[in-house]
Parts: sequence; structure tokens; C-alpha cells
Amino acid sequence: MTNKKVKNWIIAIVVAVVYLSISFIFNVWAYSWFIWVAYAIYRFIEK
Repeated sequence: MTNKKVKNWIIAIVVAVVYLSISFIFNVWAYSWFIWVAYAIYRFIEK
């Protein structure tokens, strides 16, 4: 894989870990989707 693909996979995994951590620790499943929206915006801008 190219460096960019590896970087994107690492970022995706980190976002997933942060999402799950925040959701479990604070029990805020309803609001944690903001993390995914921020990630989607980042991916759109990065392209």
C-alpha cells in the first residue's frame, strides 16, 4: 500500500477507537456520531 493509504487506515482506526472510548466512558451514544461527521468532513477535504 502507498503511504497515503496507510495513513488513511491509521486515521480511520484511531477515529474508531476514540469513538468507542468516548461512547463507553461517557455513555453518549446519541451524540458521538459528531465524531464520524468530523471524520467524513476531513476525508472530503483531504481528497
